[in-house]
Amino acid sequence: MRLGPSPQDLTRLGTARVMRGNGLVAKAGPPERIARETFLFGEAAALMPVGLPTLVDAGPGWILMDDAAGEPIPTADVTPLEGLAQMHELFEDATGIEHERFRDVFGREREELLSGARDSANAAALPQPLAGLLADPSPLFAIIDPQPRTLVHGDAWPGNVLAHGSRDFVWLDWGESGAGPASFDLAVWLYGSPWAPGSTNPEGALGAYLAARTTAFDPPEFKRAVDAAAVLGFLLAHLASLTDREPDLTRRVIERRNELAIGLLD
Repeated sequence: MRLGPSPQDLTRLGTARVMRGNGLVAKAGPPERIARETFLFGEAAALMPVGLPTLVDAGPGWILMDDAAGEPIPTADVTPLEGLAQMHELFEDATGIEHERFRDVFGREREELLSGARDSANAAALPQPLAGLLADPSPLFAIIDPQPRTLVHGDAWPGNVLAHGSRDFVWLDWGESGAGPASFDLAVWLYGSPWAPGSTNPEGALGAYLAARTTAFDPPEFKRAVDAAAVLGFLLAHLASLTDREPDLTRRVIERRNELAIGLLD
């Protein structure tokens, strides 16, 4: 009723239904995902250095927001990475990100996710060395685990950013947000996922992100962490969920992750 008599359906791939009307956007989905967004858009909004949707109302499994109404950004636009870099620095090693409301794909959820991936029908089709890393991901852990933990968006690709001018952005879809290495967000932006394309200029995107960080970084070391996060994140969060809806994209993602795995093991 609050969206009016003829709301527009904005639903994309995923587990949530999204509708727009009367200057509002409503999302209904898994309660744990909605709870993360409700917390970030409400209690944590004042702390966030990136633009967020404005919370209007929420309940179990649903959230109502003001319509951000911006423009989709070009896939080559790397400007939003400046805000992402600021967020990663602000929340590095913050105790609040360890709350159980947030995802922890690379931490407390890791063993359960690995078990599900190994038992999935997709595991048998993986090429080497990707299949070997699923069986024994310790080389990836050795790269990822020393990285500082921070707040990560969890699905940081250009399709989740709306622009209001050249330098004013709103980041959408925080249902996968949680604790993890900053390299995970960069891995998604650079290399995409089974459901989203990667950057057309990954080197430029990585350079723009590193330039926005104020802390000292070893670029080759961070790039290696990004590549490891792309491979490990795929095995943990995506492999068991692959379907035949986008077979060409899925094939390219597996091939690219395998190329990254080969480079990491050389």
